[in-house]
Amino acid sequence: MISTNYFSDTQDMPLQQTGYRRNFILIKSEYKLIKAWLDEIQYISAMKDYTQVFIAGKSTPITTLQNLKDFESKLPEADFIRVHRSFIIALHHIDCISRNEIGIGKHTIPIGDAYRDELKKKIAPYL
Repeated sequence: MISTNYFSDTQDMPLQQTGYRRNFILIKSEYKLIKAWLDEIQYISAMKDYTQVFIAGKSTPITTLQNLKDFESKLPEADFIRVHRSFIIALHHIDCISRNEIGIGKHTIPIGDAYRDELKKKIAPYL
């Protein structure tokens, strides 16, 4: 039988201890833990005390009290990047990049001046 803390315990284990790359995160929302596959996360948006996680194919985001910095530390750096003080995006969901914004599906994400150089470095291998 799996203990009730199984998922939250493995979520916090370092990769060396588990021996595999984690491909999901668990998000606390409304007294539940919701499993979100990393390859389905389009972007994460901070809104005051809340954070919204936008998932491909779902009409409403998952809302949680976790802050954006917590999410940033749990996401793989190779796949996600912070592009604004209020947004983290999944690189593989980018549809277009213009001077000041990124298009992901029907959503437009602003690019903050402080994050622009890091974004340029991250996408340089794809140019």
